[in-house]
Amino acid sequence: MKKLKIIPLILALVLLVCSCSKSEPTAKVNSAEWKSNYTFVFCHGLSGWGSYDKQNKFLPYWGMRTGDLMKYLGEQGFNCVSASVAPHGSAWDRACELYAQLAGSVVDYGEEHSKRCNHERY
Repeated sequence: MKKLKIIPLILALVLLVCSCSKSEPTAKVNSAEWKSNYTFVFCHGLSGWGSYDKQNKFLPYWGMRTGDLMKYLGEQGFNCVSASVAPHGSAWDRACELYAQLAGSVVDYGEEHSKRCNHERY
């Protein structure tokens, strides 16, 4: 049982060491070759975070070890955004939150869903 208590500490230590050892991106992007009018949207996975979350300032989700990927791609001429959705929310909730961020509107989870899942609609 004592081994189980130390595992989260070891994982936290590994994450801390990995996040502190930053290196420069090695790939150079020819933005003229890949130029488009599209905005590239990055959306984190389970337990992740995006640009609107506090921890992104200190540890950017996209480019943890190499620096902020959104900043790097922006400097290369790409229009990129990093969305922030509920790290442990349902697929429905996360999709609604992502849509609201992309549309610039208020999140609407739907009347039926919010009643069934016992949370606020907006």
